[in-house]
Amino acid sequence: MALDPERLGSIDEFGDRIKIIPAEVRGFYRKHRTWTQFILLLIFLLLPWTTIHGQQTLLLDIAARRFSIFGLTFWAHDAPLVFFILGTLTVGLAFVTSVWGRVWCGWACPQTVFIDAVFRRIEIFVQGKYIQRRQLYSGPLSFSKIWKISLTWILFFIVSSVIAHSFIAYFVGAEKLVQMIQGSPSENWNYFLIVTIMSLAVLFDFGWFREQFCIIMCPYGRFQSVLLDQKSLAIVYDSKRGEPRKGLAKPGEKPGDCVSCNRCVQVCPTGIDIRKGLQMECIACTACADACDEIMTKVKKPKGLIGYSSLDGSKVNLLKPRSIIYMFLILIFISGLAYNIITREKAQVFLMRGQDAPYSIIKDENGENIVLNHFKLQIQNQDFTEAHYELSIPDKWQKNGVQLIVAQNPMTAKSGEIITWHFFVRFKEQLLPADGKLTALISIQDLNQEPDHFKTIKEFTLMGPAHAP
Repeated sequence: MALDPERLGSIDEFGDRIKIIPAEVRGFYRKHRTWTQFILLLIFLLLPWTTIHGQQTLLLDIAARRFSIFGLTFWAHDAPLVFFILGTLTVGLAFVTSVWGRVWCGWACPQTVFIDAVFRRIEIFVQGKYIQRRQLYSGPLSFSKIWKISLTWILFFIVSSVIAHSFIAYFVGAEKLVQMIQGSPSENWNYFLIVTIMSLAVLFDFGWFREQFCIIMCPYGRFQSVLLDQKSLAIVYDSKRGEPRKGLAKPGEKPGDCVSCNRCVQVCPTGIDIRKGLQMECIACTACADACDEIMTKVKKPKGLIGYSSLDGSKVNLLKPRSIIYMFLILIFISGLAYNIITREKAQVFLMRGQDAPYSIIKDENGENIVLNHFKLQIQNQDFTEAHYELSIPDKWQKNGVQLIVAQNPMTAKSGEIITWHFFVRFKEQLLPADGKLTALISIQDLNQEPDHFKTIKEFTLMGPAHAP
Protein backbone atom coordinates (compact mmCIF):
# COMPACT_ATOMS: atom_id res chain seq x y z
CA MET A 1 0.00 0.00 0.00
CA ALA A 2 1.53 3.30 -1.10
CA LEU A 3 0.68 6.54 0.66
CA ASP A 4 -0.50 9.57 -1.29
CA PRO A 5 2.77 11.28 -2.40
CA GLU A 6 1.07 14.68 -2.52
CA ARG A 7 -0.05 14.74 1.11
CA LEU A 8 1.73 14.93 4.46
CA GLY A 9 1.40 11.80 6.54
CA SER A 10 0.12 13.86 9.48
CA ILE A 11 -3.00 15.24 7.72
CA ASP A 12 -5.96 13.57 6.07
CA GLU A 13 -7.52 14.24 2.67
CA PHE A 14 -9.47 17.15 4.15
CA GLY A 15 -6.37 18.84 5.60
CA ASP A 16 -7.25 17.94 9.19
CA ARG A 17 -4.54 16.74 11.52
CA ILE A 18 -4.23 13.03 12.11
CA LYS A 19 -3.22 12.15 15.67
CA ILE A 20 0.04 10.28 15.26
CA ILE A 21 0.55 7.39 17.65
CA PRO A 22 3.82 5.81 16.53
CA ALA A 23 4.44 2.16 17.19
CA GLU A 24 7.15 1.15 19.63
CA VAL A 25 10.36 -0.07 18.09
CA ARG A 26 13.37 -2.07 19.21
CA GLY A 27 16.79 -2.39 17.70
CA PHE A 28 20.35 -1.14 17.54
CA TYR A 29 19.58 2.55 17.11
CA ARG A 30 16.71 2.51 19.65
CA LYS A 31 19.03 1.10 22.31
CA HIS A 32 21.68 3.76 21.76
CA ARG A 33 19.12 6.57 21.51
CA THR A 34 17.63 5.51 24.85
CA TRP A 35 20.99 5.83 26.58
CA THR A 36 21.72 9.13 24.82
CA GLN A 37 18.36 10.57 25.85
CA PHE A 38 18.84 9.42 29.45
CA ILE A 39 22.21 11.22 29.65
CA LEU A 40 20.80 14.38 28.03
CA LEU A 41 17.85 14.43 30.45
CA LEU A 42 20.24 14.20 33.40
CA ILE A 43 22.34 17.03 31.99
CA PHE A 44 19.36 19.31 31.42
CA LEU A 45 17.71 18.66 34.78
CA LEU A 46 20.84 18.54 36.97
CA LEU A 47 23.12 21.11 35.31
CA PRO A 48 21.59 24.14 37.08
CA TRP A 49 22.16 22.47 40.45
CA THR A 50 25.90 21.93 39.93
CA THR A 51 28.68 24.46 40.53
CA ILE A 52 32.20 25.19 39.30
CA HIS A 53 34.44 27.49 41.37
CA GLY A 54 31.45 28.15 43.61
CA GLN A 55 29.40 29.47 40.68
CA GLN A 56 26.42 27.81 39.01
CA THR A 57 27.73 25.75 36.09
CA LEU A 58 25.42 27.44 33.60
CA LEU A 59 23.65 30.64 34.60
CA LEU A 60 22.23 33.22 32.19
CA ASP A 61 21.11 35.93 34.61
CA ILE A 62 19.81 38.52 32.14
CA ALA A 63 18.39 40.79 34.85
CA ALA A 64 21.80 41.11 36.54
CA ARG A 65 23.58 40.97 33.17
CA ARG A 66 25.70 38.10 34.45
CA PHE A 67 26.48 34.91 32.57
CA SER A 68 28.32 31.97 34.18
CA ILE A 69 29.31 29.36 31.62
CA PHE A 70 31.26 26.32 32.80
CA GLY A 71 33.49 28.12 35.27
CA LEU A 72 33.73 31.42 33.39
CA THR A 73 31.74 34.47 34.43
CA PHE A 74 30.83 37.03 31.78
CA TRP A 75 29.12 40.40 32.07
CA ALA A 76 27.13 42.57 29.71
CA HIS A 77 30.26 44.38 28.55
CA ASP A 78 31.75 40.98 27.62
CA ALA A 79 29.47 40.78 24.58
CA PRO A 80 32.37 39.87 22.24
CA LEU A 81 33.01 36.74 24.31
CA VAL A 82 29.34 35.72 24.12
CA PHE A 83 29.50 36.39 20.36
CA PHE A 84 32.37 33.91 20.02
CA ILE A 85 30.44 31.28 22.00
CA LEU A 86 27.25 31.71 19.95
CA GLY A 87 29.28 31.77 16.74
CA THR A 88 30.97 28.50 17.65
CA LEU A 89 27.64 26.83 18.45
CA THR A 90 25.94 28.13 15.28
CA VAL A 91 28.71 27.20 12.87
CA GLY A 92 29.25 23.96 14.79
CA LEU A 93 25.62 22.96 14.18
CA ALA A 94 26.02 23.83 10.49
CA PHE A 95 29.17 21.68 10.32
CA VAL A 96 27.50 18.71 12.06
CA THR A 97 24.52 18.99 9.69
CA SER A 98 26.66 19.18 6.56
CA VAL A 99 28.45 15.96 7.55
CA TRP A 100 26.02 13.91 9.64
CA GLY A 101 22.71 15.39 8.53
CA ARG A 102 19.93 15.97 11.05
CA VAL A 103 21.55 13.96 13.82
CA TRP A 104 20.74 16.87 16.18
CA CYS A 105 17.00 16.56 15.50
CA GLY A 106 16.82 12.82 15.95
CA TRP A 107 19.24 12.37 18.83
CA ALA A 108 19.70 15.56 20.87
CA CYS A 109 16.95 18.12 20.22
CA PRO A 110 15.00 18.79 23.48
CA GLN A 111 11.76 18.48 21.49
CA THR A 112 12.65 14.91 20.49
CA VAL A 113 14.29 13.91 23.76
CA PHE A 114 11.48 14.99 26.10
CA ILE A 115 8.65 13.71 23.91
CA ASP A 116 10.30 10.38 23.16
CA ALA A 117 11.95 9.69 26.51
CA VAL A 118 9.33 11.13 28.89
CA PHE A 119 5.92 11.98 27.47
CA ARG A 120 5.44 8.91 25.27
CA ARG A 121 6.66 6.67 28.08
CA ILE A 122 3.99 8.19 30.33
CA GLU A 123 1.38 7.38 27.65
CA ILE A 124 2.64 3.80 27.40
CA PHE A 125 2.60 3.44 31.19
CA VAL A 126 -0.99 4.74 31.56
CA GLN A 127 -2.66 3.86 28.26
CA GLY A 128 -0.73 0.81 27.05
CA LYS A 129 1.08 -0.05 23.82
CA TYR A 130 0.42 1.80 20.56
CA ILE A 131 -2.41 -0.51 19.44
CA GLN A 132 -4.17 -0.07 22.78
CA ARG A 133 -3.71 3.70 22.56
CA ARG A 134 -5.12 3.83 19.06
CA GLN A 135 -8.13 1.80 20.17
CA LEU A 136 -8.57 4.04 23.21
CA TYR A 137 -8.74 7.26 21.16
CA SER A 138 -10.90 5.77 18.40
CA GLY A 139 -13.25 4.04 20.82
CA PRO A 140 -16.44 5.39 22.38
CA LEU A 141 -16.45 7.64 25.44
CA SER A 142 -16.24 5.65 28.66
CA PHE A 143 -15.10 5.99 32.25
CA SER A 144 -11.89 4.09 31.47
CA LYS A 145 -11.13 6.43 28.55
CA ILE A 146 -11.76 9.57 30.61
CA TRP A 147 -9.71 8.25 33.54
CA LYS A 148 -6.70 7.20 31.47
CA ILE A 149 -6.59 10.39 29.40
CA SER A 150 -7.09 12.57 32.50
CA LEU A 151 -4.34 10.76 34.43
CA THR A 152 -2.03 11.09 31.43
CA TRP A 153 -2.50 14.85 31.27
CA ILE A 154 -2.11 15.24 35.04
CA LEU A 155 1.26 13.50 34.81
CA PHE A 156 2.07 15.60 31.73
CA PHE A 157 1.43 18.77 33.72
CA ILE A 158 3.63 17.64 36.63
CA VAL A 159 6.50 16.83 34.28
CA SER A 160 5.98 20.10 32.38
CA SER A 161 6.19 22.01 35.66
CA VAL A 162 9.47 20.27 36.56
CA ILE A 163 10.89 21.10 33.11
CA ALA A 164 9.78 24.73 33.38
CA HIS A 165 11.32 25.15 36.83
CA SER A 166 14.58 23.57 35.68
CA PHE A 167 14.61 25.87 32.66
CA ILE A 168 13.99 28.98 34.79
CA ALA A 169 16.85 27.92 37.10
CA TYR A 170 19.22 28.62 34.22
CA PHE A 171 18.10 32.27 34.22
CA VAL A 172 17.45 33.17 37.88
CA GLY A 173 19.82 30.77 39.64
CA ALA A 174 19.02 27.49 41.38
CA GLU A 175 19.40 28.85 44.93
CA LYS A 176 17.18 31.84 44.24
CA LEU A 177 14.59 29.58 42.63
CA VAL A 178 14.46 27.35 45.73
CA GLN A 179 13.91 30.43 47.91
CA MET A 180 11.07 31.61 45.67
CA ILE A 181 9.44 28.15 45.70
CA GLN A 182 9.53 28.11 49.51
CA GLY A 183 7.95 31.56 49.68
CA SER A 184 4.53 32.79 48.67
CA PRO A 185 3.75 33.39 44.95
CA SER A 186 2.72 36.94 45.88
CA GLU A 187 6.35 37.67 46.80
CA ASN A 188 7.55 36.88 43.27
CA TRP A 189 4.56 37.42 40.99
CA ASN A 190 6.65 37.96 37.88
CA TYR A 191 8.51 34.68 38.13
CA PHE A 192 5.39 32.83 39.26
CA LEU A 193 3.57 33.93 36.12
CA ILE A 194 6.58 33.15 33.90
CA VAL A 195 6.90 29.61 35.28
CA THR A 196 3.14 29.05 34.98
CA ILE A 197 3.03 30.24 31.38
CA MET A 198 6.12 28.20 30.52
CA SER A 199 4.64 25.08 32.14
CA LEU A 200 1.50 25.48 30.04
CA ALA A 201 3.59 26.09 26.89
CA VAL A 202 5.64 22.94 27.52
CA LEU A 203 2.44 21.01 28.23
CA PHE A 204 0.89 22.22 24.98
CA ASP A 205 3.97 21.52 22.88
CA PHE A 206 5.17 18.19 24.26
CA GLY A 207 1.71 16.90 25.14
CA TRP A 208 -0.32 17.88 22.07
CA PHE A 209 1.46 19.93 19.38
CA ARG A 210 4.44 17.58 19.09
CA GLU A 211 5.42 16.78 15.47
CA GLN A 212 3.59 19.87 14.25
CA PHE A 213 6.32 22.00 15.84
CA CYS A 214 8.95 20.20 13.74
CA ILE A 215 6.85 20.41 10.59
CA ILE A 216 5.37 23.90 10.90
CA MET A 217 7.42 26.05 13.29
CA CYS A 218 11.01 24.82 13.56
CA PRO A 219 13.23 26.70 11.07
CA TYR A 220 15.97 24.07 11.18
CA GLY A 221 14.05 21.76 8.86
CA ARG A 222 13.99 24.54 6.25
CA PHE A 223 17.70 25.20 6.68
CA GLN A 224 18.63 21.59 6.00
CA SER A 225 18.21 22.01 2.24
CA VAL A 226 20.92 24.70 2.41
CA LEU A 227 23.22 22.87 4.82
CA LEU A 228 22.99 19.39 3.29
CA ASP A 229 24.66 18.22 0.10
CA GLN A 230 24.89 14.93 -1.76
CA LYS A 231 27.67 13.72 0.55
CA SER A 232 25.80 14.44 3.80
CA LEU A 233 24.62 11.57 5.95
CA ALA A 234 20.88 10.95 6.11
CA ILE A 235 18.34 8.22 6.77
CA VAL A 236 17.89 6.78 3.29
CA TYR A 237 15.72 4.07 1.75
CA ASP A 238 17.70 1.93 -0.70
CA SER A 239 15.28 2.09 -3.63
CA LYS A 240 17.58 0.05 -5.90
CA ARG A 241 17.35 -2.86 -3.53
CA GLY A 242 13.79 -2.31 -2.34
CA GLU A 243 11.94 -1.58 -5.59
CA PRO A 244 9.68 -2.70 -7.01
CA ARG A 245 8.20 -3.39 -3.62
CA LYS A 246 5.75 -6.19 -2.97
CA GLY A 247 2.46 -5.70 -4.82
CA LEU A 248 3.90 -3.24 -7.34
CA ALA A 249 6.06 -5.60 -9.40
CA LYS A 250 4.94 -6.11 -13.01
CA PRO A 251 4.38 -9.65 -14.35
CA GLY A 252 7.76 -11.32 -14.86
CA GLU A 253 9.60 -8.57 -12.95
CA LYS A 254 11.70 -9.59 -9.95
CA PRO A 255 10.33 -7.89 -6.79
CA GLY A 256 12.59 -5.94 -4.50
CA ASP A 257 13.23 -6.59 -0.82
CA CYS A 258 10.54 -4.17 0.43
CA VAL A 259 7.51 -6.23 1.47
CA SER A 260 5.14 -3.20 1.70
CA CYS A 261 4.48 -3.79 5.38
CA ASN A 262 4.39 -0.03 6.06
CA ARG A 263 6.13 -0.69 9.37
CA CYS A 264 8.49 2.23 8.66
CA VAL A 265 5.46 4.54 8.46
CA GLN A 266 3.83 3.12 11.60
CA VAL A 267 6.86 3.92 13.79
CA CYS A 268 7.60 7.37 12.32
CA PRO A 269 6.93 10.17 14.88
CA THR A 270 6.14 12.65 12.07
CA GLY A 271 4.04 10.20 10.02
CA ILE A 272 6.08 10.29 6.82
CA ASP A 273 6.98 7.53 4.38
CA ILE A 274 10.77 7.39 4.17
CA ARG A 275 10.46 5.55 0.86
CA LYS A 276 9.49 8.85 -0.79
CA GLY A 277 13.08 10.04 -0.32
CA LEU A 278 14.60 12.80 1.80
CA GLN A 279 11.88 15.02 3.26
CA MET A 280 11.83 18.13 5.38
CA GLU A 281 9.63 16.36 7.96
CA CYS A 282 12.21 13.60 8.55
CA ILE A 283 14.06 14.21 11.84
CA ALA A 284 16.47 11.30 11.30
CA CYS A 285 15.35 9.54 14.47
CA THR A 286 16.25 6.09 12.98
CA ALA A 287 12.94 4.52 14.11
CA CYS A 288 12.21 3.43 10.53
CA ALA A 289 15.68 1.86 10.23
CA ASP A 290 15.18 -0.28 13.34
CA ALA A 291 11.65 -1.25 12.28
CA CYS A 292 12.78 -2.25 8.79
CA ASP A 293 15.72 -4.25 10.13
CA GLU A 294 13.30 -6.15 12.37
CA ILE A 295 11.10 -7.05 9.41
CA MET A 296 14.09 -7.97 7.20
CA THR A 297 15.25 -10.36 9.94
CA LYS A 298 11.82 -12.02 10.00
CA VAL A 299 11.69 -12.49 6.20
CA LYS A 300 15.34 -13.66 6.18
CA LYS A 301 16.73 -10.80 4.12
CA PRO A 302 19.78 -8.60 4.81
CA LYS A 303 19.37 -5.62 7.13
CA GLY A 304 20.05 -2.08 5.98
CA LEU A 305 17.24 -1.52 3.49
CA ILE A 306 16.70 1.71 5.45
CA GLY A 307 19.63 3.23 7.27
CA TYR A 308 22.32 5.87 7.41
CA SER A 309 23.90 6.64 4.06
CA SER A 310 25.06 9.68 2.10
CA LEU A 311 22.65 10.86 -0.56
CA ASP A 312 25.02 9.86 -3.37
CA GLY A 313 26.07 6.62 -1.69
CA SER A 314 29.64 7.76 -0.94
CA LYS A 315 31.44 7.55 2.40
CA VAL A 316 31.30 10.37 4.93
CA ASN A 317 34.03 12.89 4.11
CA LEU A 318 35.11 15.53 6.62
CA LEU A 319 37.42 17.16 4.09
CA LYS A 320 34.87 18.29 1.55
CA PRO A 321 35.06 22.04 0.76
CA ARG A 322 31.97 23.01 2.75
CA SER A 323 33.13 21.16 5.87
CA ILE A 324 36.61 22.67 5.61
CA ILE A 325 35.08 26.17 5.52
CA TYR A 326 32.94 25.39 8.58
CA MET A 327 35.93 23.96 10.48
CA PHE A 328 38.00 27.04 9.60
CA LEU A 329 35.27 29.34 10.93
CA ILE A 330 34.94 27.25 14.11
CA LEU A 331 38.71 27.51 14.61
CA ILE A 332 38.51 31.31 14.26
CA PHE A 333 35.69 31.56 16.82
CA ILE A 334 37.41 29.26 19.32
CA SER A 335 40.73 31.08 18.88
CA GLY A 336 39.03 34.44 19.41
CA LEU A 337 37.28 33.13 22.53
CA ALA A 338 40.49 31.64 23.92
CA TYR A 339 42.47 34.84 23.29
CA ASN A 340 39.86 37.04 24.95
CA ILE A 341 39.60 34.73 27.97
CA ILE A 342 43.39 34.55 28.40
CA THR A 343 43.83 38.32 28.14
CA ARG A 344 40.73 39.11 30.20
CA GLU A 345 41.41 40.89 33.48
CA LYS A 346 39.93 39.63 36.74
CA ALA A 347 38.67 43.12 37.45
CA GLN A 348 37.72 46.21 35.50
CA VAL A 349 39.02 49.46 36.95
CA PHE A 350 37.84 52.97 36.05
CA LEU A 351 39.66 55.92 37.64
CA MET A 352 37.93 59.30 37.45
CA ARG A 353 38.41 62.71 38.98
CA GLY A 354 35.88 63.78 41.61
CA GLN A 355 33.04 66.04 40.55
CA ASP A 356 34.06 68.90 42.87
CA ALA A 357 36.84 71.44 42.25
CA PRO A 358 39.97 70.07 40.52
CA TYR A 359 41.98 70.71 43.65
CA SER A 360 41.90 72.40 47.03
CA ILE A 361 44.69 73.90 49.15
CA ILE A 362 45.15 73.62 52.90
CA LYS A 363 47.95 74.58 55.27
CA ASP A 364 49.97 72.04 57.18
CA GLU A 365 51.38 72.51 60.68
CA ASN A 366 54.40 74.31 59.23
CA GLY A 367 52.27 76.73 57.24
CA GLU A 368 53.19 75.18 53.88
CA ASN A 369 50.60 74.79 51.11
CA ILE A 370 49.26 71.26 50.77
CA VAL A 371 47.27 70.35 47.66
CA LEU A 372 44.37 67.90 47.79
CA ASN A 373 42.96 66.09 44.74
CA HIS A 374 39.71 64.14 44.93
CA PHE A 375 39.36 60.94 42.85
CA LYS A 376 36.72 58.26 42.34
CA LEU A 377 37.68 54.67 41.59
CA GLN A 378 35.15 52.14 40.31
CA ILE A 379 36.05 48.44 40.35
CA GLN A 380 34.01 45.53 39.04
CA ASN A 381 35.08 42.13 40.34
CA GLN A 382 34.97 39.76 37.37
CA ASP A 383 36.47 36.84 39.27
CA PHE A 384 34.60 33.81 40.63
CA THR A 385 35.43 34.57 44.25
CA GLU A 386 35.28 37.45 46.67
CA ALA A 387 38.13 39.96 46.27
CA HIS A 388 39.83 42.28 48.76
CA TYR A 389 41.21 45.27 46.91
CA GLU A 390 43.91 47.51 48.37
CA LEU A 391 44.99 50.96 47.13
CA SER A 392 48.56 52.11 47.52
CA ILE A 393 50.94 54.77 46.28
CA PRO A 394 54.27 53.41 44.95
CA ASP A 395 57.29 54.00 47.22
CA LYS A 396 58.83 56.46 44.78
CA TRP A 397 55.92 58.86 45.22
CA GLN A 398 55.60 58.31 48.95
CA LYS A 399 59.24 59.41 49.39
CA ASN A 400 58.34 62.65 47.62
CA GLY A 401 55.58 63.31 50.13
CA VAL A 402 52.58 62.06 48.13
CA GLN A 403 50.07 60.58 50.54
CA LEU A 404 46.89 58.56 50.04
CA ILE A 405 43.86 59.47 52.16
CA VAL A 406 41.03 56.93 52.07
CA ALA A 407 38.31 56.09 54.58
CA GLN A 408 38.40 52.33 54.04
CA ASN A 409 41.34 50.36 52.72
CA PRO A 410 41.18 47.54 51.70
CA MET A 411 37.61 47.12 50.38
CA THR A 412 35.76 43.88 49.69
CA ALA A 413 33.84 43.11 46.51
CA LYS A 414 31.78 39.99 45.95
CA SER A 415 31.93 38.17 42.64
CA GLY A 416 30.38 40.43 40.04
CA GLU A 417 29.94 43.33 42.46
CA ILE A 418 30.79 46.89 41.45
CA ILE A 419 32.25 49.05 44.21
CA THR A 420 32.97 52.78 44.14
CA TRP A 421 35.94 54.08 46.08
CA HIS A 422 36.46 57.77 46.91
CA PHE A 423 39.95 58.82 47.94
CA PHE A 424 42.14 61.92 48.19
CA VAL A 425 45.77 62.39 47.24
CA ARG A 426 47.73 64.87 49.37
CA PHE A 427 51.05 66.40 48.30
CA LYS A 428 53.14 69.54 48.71
CA GLU A 429 52.63 72.34 46.23
CA GLN A 430 56.40 72.43 45.55
CA LEU A 431 56.12 69.09 43.69
CA LEU A 432 54.07 70.65 40.92
CA PRO A 433 55.78 71.81 37.72
CA ALA A 434 55.04 75.19 36.19
CA ASP A 435 51.84 74.09 34.45
CA GLY A 436 50.36 72.75 37.69
CA LYS A 437 50.02 69.18 36.43
CA LEU A 438 51.93 66.16 37.69
CA THR A 439 51.62 62.58 36.44
CA ALA A 440 51.58 59.98 39.22
CA LEU A 441 50.80 56.27 39.70
CA ILE A 442 48.49 54.35 42.00
CA SER A 443 48.45 50.58 42.58
CA ILE A 444 45.28 48.45 42.92
CA GLN A 445 45.68 44.81 43.90
CA ASP A 446 43.68 41.89 45.25
CA LEU A 447 45.06 40.68 48.57
CA ASN A 448 43.91 37.08 47.98
CA GLN A 449 46.95 34.82 48.07
CA GLU A 450 46.69 33.38 44.58
CA PRO A 451 49.52 32.94 42.07
CA ASP A 452 47.64 34.96 39.47
CA HIS A 453 45.92 37.44 41.81
CA PHE A 454 44.81 40.71 40.28
CA LYS A 455 47.17 43.67 40.32
CA THR A 456 47.27 46.76 38.14
CA ILE A 457 48.87 50.21 38.19
CA LYS A 458 46.90 53.21 36.96
CA GLU A 459 48.36 56.49 35.81
CA PHE A 460 46.56 59.68 36.86
CA THR A 461 47.19 63.43 36.91
CA LEU A 462 47.63 65.48 40.02
CA MET A 463 46.51 69.08 39.62
CA GLY A 464 47.29 72.26 41.49
CA PRO A 465 47.92 75.99 40.93
CA ALA A 466 50.13 76.86 37.96
CA HIS A 467 52.95 79.35 38.49
CA ALA A 468 55.52 81.10 36.39
CA PRO A 469 58.70 79.12 35.71
